[in-house]
Amino acid sequence: MSTNPDNTLNQTLPEKIAAMLAERIVDDRYPPGSRLVEAGLSREFGSSHGPVRDALRLLQGAGLVTILPYRGAVVSDVSVREIRELYQVRAALVGLRARWIAEDPQRDELLARVAEPIAELQKLADRDAAGYTRTALLVNRSFTESLSNRWLRATLASLMLQTSRYTRLALASAEHRRYSARQWRALFNAIRAGNGDRAEKIAAALSQATRDEAIRSLEKTSAGTAARRKKAAA
Repeated sequence: MSTNPDNTLNQTLPEKIAAMLAERIVDDRYPPGSRLVEAGLSREFGSSHGPVRDALRLLQGAGLVTILPYRGAVVSDVSVREIRELYQVRAALVGLRARWIAEDPQRDELLARVAEPIAELQKLADRDAAGYTRTALLVNRSFTESLSNRWLRATLASLMLQTSRYTRLALASAEHRRYSARQWRALFNAIRAGNGDRAEKIAAALSQATRDEAIRSLEKTSAGTAARRKKAAA
C-alpha cells in the first residue's frame, strides 16, 4: 500500500482506497477515534462493501485502524509506547538504507531526483509546516523506493504509513524542522561522498530526534487535554 500517485496504476481497488484513507488519517482529517463507516465509504468510492472491507483490513495491518466488534473500524490512537517501539525499529532500518544507498555505485540517479526537494526543505523550515512535512515525506519515500532490496523496501514502506502521523507531530515544531533540514542536507552530502558510516549515523540520528520530538508533542497535547478536562469538571 502506497500513497505515492506514481504507483496507483499497479494497485488493486482495496489498495487504492486504503491509500486514500491512510492519507486522510496521516493529515489528521480522520483523527484518532474516528469511525470509518463501511457503508458510507462504499458510497463515496462507488464500490461494493468488499473492497472497502479489504481496505480497512489493510489499514489495520498497517496499525492505522482498529476493527472492533459491533463498532467497525476506528482510527487507532497515537501513543508514546507505539512511538518508541516503531522508531526503535525505524532508526536501525533507515540507517541501513542510508548506508546501502551511499555505497551504491548507481546512487547519482537518486541524488539528482532528491537534490531539489532537499534544498526546498531549507526554505520551508521557517514558514510552512505542512509543505515541509509533505516534502520530507516525499524525499523519504524516494530513498525507500530506490532500494534494490525488496524486503527492506517493503518493510520501510509499511513503517512509513505507521510513522507518518508521528512525523507530522514532530514537524509541527519550527526548531525541529530546521534541525531536520540540516540533517537531510548532511545526509545528502554523505551519500554523495559515498561515506556509508556517516550516512548511517546521520539517518539514524534524524529518526531518533523525530521520535523524541513527537513524544514531546504528544505529551504536551495530552497534558493540555487533561488540564482542560480538570478545569471543566471543577
